[in-house]
Amino acid sequence: MSKIIMVDFTSKREGVVINTAAVKQSRRVIRDGLIAPAVEDTSYQIAGEHTSDPIKSIDDIYSISDWFINQGRYRDNMLFIVGINFGLRVSDLLTLRFSHLIDEQFRFKTTFPILEKKTKNTRKVQKNRYITINDAVVDAVMLYLENTKGVKLSDYMFRGESNRCGSDNKPMHRNSVERILKEVGTAVGIEVHMATHTLRKTFAYHQMLISNNDPRKLLLLQKMFGHSTSAQTLDYIGITGEEIEAAYMELNLGARRKPYLVDSTIGETAAC
Repeated sequence: MSKIIMVDFTSKREGVVINTAAVKQSRRVIRDGLIAPAVEDTSYQIAGEHTSDPIKSIDDIYSISDWFINQGRYRDNMLFIVGINFGLRVSDLLTLRFSHLIDEQFRFKTTFPILEKKTKNTRKVQKNRYITINDAVVDAVMLYLENTKGVKLSDYMFRGESNRCGSDNKPMHRNSVERILKEVGTAVGIEVHMATHTLRKTFAYHQMLISNNDPRKLLLLQKMFGHSTSAQTLDYIGITGEEIEAAYMELNLGARRKPYLVDSTIGETAAC
């Protein structure tokens, strides 16, 4: 039988969450005198990294929403909640009007169609994407309406001016969305690289999470996002990178200390 020894670093496979604190503690410091400082330029070329990450912690999601609400920033809370539940690109998110979600009898719709800008501009066969309105979105919109006067069905949901003044019905700029996300990330103190794609990536990441990494959900997200491969989708939402890191960290073949597997024997059990 194989004898298993626990390793200092661990990974929690459910939800693909890595114990990064333990991994950092496993870094060993080299004793003085074993290696000298570099005397030549050691820089080398690497590809550019993603400029944003998904918000993987449910607690962080609630902390962000709570911060917006406590600050009285109901529009920004609505932007955040709608963004992570619809999974639209920010360019499409900013085109939404209240009439997309609410009908002329002032009832919330169940679904609504949208022709995404990238789809419209790059595909020969144009096809609508249907968005379902869940309870989280309804709650965020209601909270905004209850705290904002003079809202019309024709208004853009995420207007560029203050919630309290201004008469121009124009959506905010994508740069404002990025500024807001970076601001709340810093205020709440979460270790996530926040940018406009964070909203869309958070949607996709948690879709995979609640499906228990169902391959059908992955194919659905691939189609929804217009990616050429499922690997591209996994990489986009930040799952692949974590699993690759965990695979390296947990292997330790030939390690001189704390290997993960020793005295391994593989054989057949004789039949009775």
